[in-house]
Amino acid sequence: MIDLLNINYELIGTISSIAGGGALGGFISTMVNRKEIRRIKKSEAVQSEATAKREDASAATEMMGLLERTVAHMEKMNSYNESNSESLLKMVREKDNINDRMKKDMELLQLQRTEDHRRITGLEKTVARELAWRKDSDYHFCEIVDCDVRRPPIGSIIR
Repeated sequence: MIDLLNINYELIGTISSIAGGGALGGFISTMVNRKEIRRIKKSEAVQSEATAKREDASAATEMMGLLERTVAHMEKMNSYNESNSESLLKMVREKDNINDRMKKDMELLQLQRTEDHRRITGLEKTVARELAWRKDSDYHFCEIVDCDVRRPPIGSIIR
């Protein structure tokens, strides 16, 4: 049997190296390369953290740009609203001034209308008196009466 083992020693070594070589080689490789694997994992973690930091910085930069644009837009809108409100205030003041002038003009027109009405009423009364006087004027003159002594001239008034 010893001869059998000697003859097949190479065969057994080959079979054992093929069958257990992968697992044993992996174990030996893991033990030998454990520090290298840790360094690789640590490097990957550092790279991942650096990538995350870059992405965070990029997002922060983008947010700052957006914030700056928003602030600029708000300042522009505030300026527009301020100038718009100033012009509206000016228009309201002008409208109030116009309304005040219109009120004064209305009061003046009302006074003029009242005065005109008083004058017209006075003229109507004067015209009515004048017409009444003219209507009755026929009776202001006396008729000519025939006298023997003397005749008064035609159209003379006798009192």
